[in-house]
Amino acid sequence: MWKRYRDAGVLVYGLHPQESPEALANFLAQTGVTFPVLADTGGSLSQFDFPPGVGYPYPRDIVIGKDLRVRSIRNSFNVDEMDALIRALLAE
Repeated sequence: MWKRYRDAGVLVYGLHPQESPEALANFLAQTGVTFPVLADTGGSLSQFDFPPGVGYPYPRDIVIGKDLRVRSIRNSFNVDEMDALIRALLAE
């Protein structure tokens, strides 16, 4: 998604849970992720209060609109749904 929409201003960041730098490097090598991934070294993600039914554990996709409001939180990824959501938000 990020490659498809980055020229439209869509930013994608990964947030890796509180683990060692070696674990993060291994994760990136294994998955081939090409968008920026930030390390949650302070454990702040574990303190974020997610709405009921979002689920645990990772991955969790949080979409923030141009207005900087959280517009979607999902714990599963569907390409067509995410594509439709991004197009709708870009049209706002």
